[in-house]
Amino acid sequence: MPVSDETPLILFAEMPEADGRDVSIEQRNLPAGARLRRYVHHGDVASLLAACRGVDAILTDYVPFTAEVLGRIEGRPMISVAGTGFDSVDVAAATSLGFPVAAVGEYCTEEVADHTLALLLALNRRLMDYHQQVQVQHDFRWNLVRGLRRLSGQTLGIVGFGRIGQAVARRAQGFGLEVVACDPVVDAAVARAQGVRLLSLAELYASADIISLHCNLGPESRGMLAHEAFAQMRRRPLLLNVARGGLVDEAALLEALDAGLIAGAGLDVLATDSPDLAHHPLAGRPDVLLTPHVAFYSDTAMAELARISAGNITAWIEGRAGEVFRWVVRPISAEHAA
Repeated sequence: MPVSDETPLILFAEMPEADGRDVSIEQRNLPAGARLRRYVHHGDVASLLAACRGVDAILTDYVPFTAEVLGRIEGRPMISVAGTGFDSVDVAAATSLGFPVAAVGEYCTEEVADHTLALLLALNRRLMDYHQQVQVQHDFRWNLVRGLRRLSGQTLGIVGFGRIGQAVARRAQGFGLEVVACDPVVDAAVARAQGVRLLSLAELYASADIISLHCNLGPESRGMLAHEAFAQMRRRPLLLNVARGGLVDEAALLEALDAGLIAGAGLDVLATDSPDLAHHPLAGRPDVLLTPHVAFYSDTAMAELARISAGNITAWIEGRAGEVFRWVVRPISAEHAA
């Protein structure tokens, strides 16, 4: 709720890559007359704290709201994360300190699922090799790239069977893939209704020809694909990651690629969103297809993201907490507003 009788003050806290972007959709979906303060974060905690002073709500993308930062913010403004992931906010600290935190439950499911299949098809059909052959070597012969496998009949293992994982499964089944999944919070009957078998993570690693990550990043999942996981992969699978870069131990991934434990990787995310691509060991490899954290993107998805993340703030400020799309940290006052 507003900290004063004045019109609410909303902070847009964003990373440098978003500096100067059009925020007209957000403005149309904020409370009438809301005042807007814009802040671009370059890593200085003192500047971030100064920007947060006196605000009623914060709309942010990937600015790190750590326990240290949250503990020093005056008041308890609502934090609306413009994304489905919310690992930029220390949820445990926000909970203990009483910060309401909301996220966007869904806005880019179709785009991420499409991008996953694009990476899968490009790797399976060796499109990077063909591109190099035709565009760089100027060689148009069909039989230089060997060892392609028919996609139909292979097994896709999906780690995280929520909305996006299920959308990927539907698309993959259209290509004749058998789909298995691992998700401890999804009921087996839900998976069976979609023609998908639920397996343990070890079973999935051992049986999948392609492994696709669609789970959240948290303390229990950070670095989940490390040496032990790659050693369990029996079928030399392709690895796809359009979720969070922190799910994969990049040093272990490099070793697995070099040792032939996996056949290749399609990665939309890396350990950092600002990698030094000139020196990154995964860049420039013929067995790794990289895209710049763009799986979520379409003009339609970005408009939805802006509308929902701003609308979450409006619902909270206007006392309609039950209309917030997704509470990450639900305030006590919202318990009775659903």
